[in-house]
Amino acid sequence: METNIIKGDNNIIVQLIGRLDTASAPEFSDEIEDIIQEKNDVVFDCEKLEYIASSGLRALLQAHKSLTAVGGTLKLINIQPTVQSVLDMTGFSLIMNLEG
Repeated sequence: METNIIKGDNNIIVQLIGRLDTASAPEFSDEIEDIIQEKNDVVFDCEKLEYIASSGLRALLQAHKSLTAVGGTLKLINIQPTVQSVLDMTGFSLIMNLEG
């Protein structure tokens, strides 16, 4: 998986590209922890996220918990139908801020 990071004045946008799975989730988690130290508001742009596995969901949940603990926010935008269906089936769509 590849990420592009766009730093704004009020937030950081992380574009997720490819597959967030067992192979890519540990590196993704480390990268996200570094981002959380910079800004408390993070937007994940999922337009090019093709697939998410349980390890990827776990990484998103950990990021959500870390941001919430410091009063920050996490939002997922431009979610593809295949990823949206995984979020719906696992209940993540009920606990995370999703947009499109």
